[in-house]
Amino acid sequence: MDKTGKETFLAPIPIGDVGGTTGYADVSVASDASTAAQEAYKYLNNSLLINELTERVYELLLEDLRYQRERVNNYGIGR
Repeated sequence: MDKTGKETFLAPIPIGDVGGTTGYADVSVASDASTAAQEAYKYLNNSLLINELTERVYELLLEDLRYQRERVNNYGIGR
């Protein structure tokens, strides 16, 4: 919690050229816990939203795996 008594969450911050994907930086964003709970409730009670969310998470996972594979394969080239 922050000084005002609100829950703090880490907001996704694009980290640009570092990895090409969005990461979680050490920047906290104050948010009302009830607002987060309402959003979670909305997703949990709507199968279409849950499906969209899981598809997006899967896409991000595949993208991250692809970047990791590229980094491993390019390691040591040009040295």
